[in-house]
Amino acid sequence: MKISIPGLGGRLQRARRATGLSQEAVASKISVSWMTVHRWERSQRSISEENLNLLCELYDKPFRWFLTLEDDDLGDNYETSNTASGTPLSTSSEVASRLSRKIADAPEDLRPMIEKVVEDLLDSLRKPSFNQ
Repeated sequence: MKISIPGLGGRLQRARRATGLSQEAVASKISVSWMTVHRWERSQRSISEENLNLLCELYDKPFRWFLTLEDDDLGDNYETSNTASGTPLSTSSEVASRLSRKIADAPEDLRPMIEKVVEDLLDSLRKPSFNQ
């Protein structure tokens, strides 16, 4: 299955840079061309689930980290406030509604994976935090 979601390229690039690896080194380690890595990081090419799993191991990041996007990952065109009032969309019902719309708009073949990621996130939020 091929994965292509807004913000994924930026996440791939940040993870690679955090490891100190070049695009060429990453390409060599997972047996693809450096141009492929470059295109993934610029969101010019979708990435296979297999290759994303290899990058998870290489970058020591969980699969869901690459699929869990924050507002900063989406750029300036993503709506993060209520245009009528200018207030942030922060209530649980607004977030749930926005997430529901995004999932409904996702290609049907990606929905099982998206549901798994959401379940993993909810499970991690239910666990007690050691930082409290």
